[in-house]
Amino acid sequence: MTNSFVPDLELPAEVRAIAEKNVAQAREAFETLFHNARESVGEGEGHLDEVLASAQGLRTKALGLMQSNIEASFDFLQKVVAAKSPQEMLSLQAEFLSNQMQVAAEQARTLGVDAKGLGETAMRSLDEHTRTLAERVKTLSAAAAQNAQNAAQDMKTVGESMVSAAKTNAETAAANLQQNLKS
Repeated sequence: MTNSFVPDLELPAEVRAIAEKNVAQAREAFETLFHNARESVGEGEGHLDEVLASAQGLRTKALGLMQSNIEASFDFLQKVVAAKSPQEMLSLQAEFLSNQMQVAAEQARTLGVDAKGLGETAMRSLDEHTRTLAERVKTLSAAAAQNAQNAAQDMKTVGESMVSAAKTNAETAAANLQQNLKS
């Protein structure tokens, strides 16, 4: 049963067009967001790979130095076993300890420089990645704000249009009602 006082509530084409436009803009914004997120993850992994490669190089160097120290110790032990007197053993031991102290100091300096370089590289890489992410977030935020502002303006325009149409419909309905009452 149709009531003649209830208007036909079909969404105007203008409202549908604006809604479709806003949905398309929202979809595009999310696609951009996820694209940027995937890129950021990939870049972050690249930075981590660089740091890990440097750390692996430092580990390899440390293992090489350790191996060198152990070989020096075995060489010392062979010389001690071959020594012919206690004085020769003490002389070999003094020479070995002196050499090892110099080697250890040089190794510690080298590893310290390398570790410092690794730390600086990691921090520089992290800083670059953070700046890139911040710039992307800033750009995405500006785009989202602009999309929201556009959507709000569209909705305001639609609202004004609907109020105007409702006013016209109400005036027409009132005129029709008055006409029906007179007849």
